[in-house]
Amino acid sequence: MSYALLILVALGSPPSSSNSKATSAEVSMAPVASLEIQANTKINSDSQTPNQAPEQCQSKITLNKKSRSLQRNLENAINKTHLDKYLKKHRLSIALVDLTSSKRIYYAGINDDDMMYAASLPKIAILLANAQAADDGRLDWTDEHSRRFFSMITASSNADASWGVEQVSLGSIESVLRDPRYCLYDNEHGGLWIGRKYAHSSETYRDPKNGLIHGATARQAARFYTMLNQEKLVSKVWSDRMLSLMGPPKHHHKFVRGLADRQNIQFVARKSGTWKVWHSDSALIRHGDNLYVAVAISETRHGDEIMQKIIRILDDLVMNGKHRRQRRPSRV
Repeated sequence: MSYALLILVALGSPPSSSNSKATSAEVSMAPVASLEIQANTKINSDSQTPNQAPEQCQSKITLNKKSRSLQRNLENAINKTHLDKYLKKHRLSIALVDLTSSKRIYYAGINDDDMMYAASLPKIAILLANAQAADDGRLDWTDEHSRRFFSMITASSNADASWGVEQVSLGSIESVLRDPRYCLYDNEHGGLWIGRKYAHSSETYRDPKNGLIHGATARQAARFYTMLNQEKLVSKVWSDRMLSLMGPPKHHHKFVRGLADRQNIQFVARKSGTWKVWHSDSALIRHGDNLYVAVAISETRHGDEIMQKIIRILDDLVMNGKHRRQRRPSRV
């Protein structure tokens, strides 16, 4: 298994302005419903109504327990910047998973169960749902799937993402995200969510928690990359295939630009997204002998610059690795 560290960052709660520029290939759809409720827009709770108890999660990768030392280091590093004001207002969430040690997973997070609009980041769920359908024998995976999904992830193609939704349906994507093998979405905490194609579509299903059409929480996005790295999504074969379609990136901004001046950096897998003031990024990054994943979702005019700053902070934490150092034996 590869050594890995996983990080996820998300910024929420919008400023009033929406004048930030976005790469056209990354542009997602509006995160909230208009005041006039349309007949073709509804909250989707068909698969798991609030009165039904969700199936117990079978995944051993839950990220429910936080490392005290990593949590402290993360908070201290963020508090030395202006970013702490976003945390206090729940406009920023962070999740960090260090998989460098083969014996222990180190996890830290701040506001990491906040459900936020995530622009194109949740396209990773479309990739997962199609891989699951192929493994189940419900879909005949061809070279077109590989070509389109590589474009969907690395170039954030909305056309290919919408095509991917059509291959399996929104209901199938939701079922995979709720599957107890993965537990990437539930009504209580939210998680990854795809409620509409990445185009103006008549079919819209907003998530039961916050009514988002393309949403994510930091912890569940972090779990996706953790399970992918450990070959726990669908199967070893499909985990490896999905990973091969997620890099190298074609958009050189946000995390990529933030680490551009550092040596021995490789973006193994990366998914970013932008819509007006909403910016998101996620990446499996190899830095020397360290491998980690960072994911960011921002809702601010300066989201690109903020994520560049965050990834440098998180990369420093990874390379320093204080939380991984063995404790000295206590004196008797």
